[in-house]
Amino acid sequence: MTLNTKPADNPLYPVNLDIGGKRCLVVGGGSVAARKVKALLLCGGQVQIISPHALEMISRLAEEGRIEWLKRAYRAGDAKEAFLIFGATDDPKVQKQIAEDAARYHVLLNSAYEPELSDFHVPAKIRRRDLVIAVSTGGGSPALALLLKEQLANEYGEEYGVLVDLMAKIRRQVVTRNSVTEENKALFRAVLELPVLDCIKRQDWAGLEEQLKIVLPAEIDAGLLVKEVLEELKRGKNGN
Repeated sequence: MTLNTKPADNPLYPVNLDIGGKRCLVVGGGSVAARKVKALLLCGGQVQIISPHALEMISRLAEEGRIEWLKRAYRAGDAKEAFLIFGATDDPKVQKQIAEDAARYHVLLNSAYEPELSDFHVPAKIRRRDLVIAVSTGGGSPALALLLKEQLANEYGEEYGVLVDLMAKIRRQVVTRNSVTEENKALFRAVLELPVLDCIKRQDWAGLEEQLKIVLPAEIDAGLLVKEVLEELKRGKNGN
């Protein structure tokens, strides 16, 4: 089977995927595979590993029932019905077979050792709760992507994740009360122009409530919003 060739100058289309409950196949059992597994589980993927051997972390996850581990070599057809497949093996023959299967079954492929075979690349990213900032070089320079990620991580702290949570709660309430899009946009911008981020960073919750009261409609309870944000924070710290 002829593999699809991708033009070198073909721009990548950035997208966030919902992989919750979807079969994500990882071929390989080493450190690269382990990183893929960890990230996929974080996002709710149904993870399957195919490898004769695997790191202790992978073995432990399989024993706990969090992933499925097929303790054998990859076989033609294993990619069928997968949503994503990650080639995390340095065996070129296996990589070629994986790529052929991905093309045959229309499965999106990420090849760690032969990026030119990939349908997508996993960006370097920082995650602050629901805020995700990703950096991609299209597989050209992972080292540069990592450097930029580190710089962004220093600039965007955990307070930004809390801000996203707060804005999401405000948005839900505003949208249910007012369908005028332009007015909503102006209100959201007005909230963000307040020093709410500084209040969150200092954990000045009373100050945050007072700032929100300046611009929010009277029917939206600023105190309740702040209380809900604090409850989310508490659940996050407790791992719930």
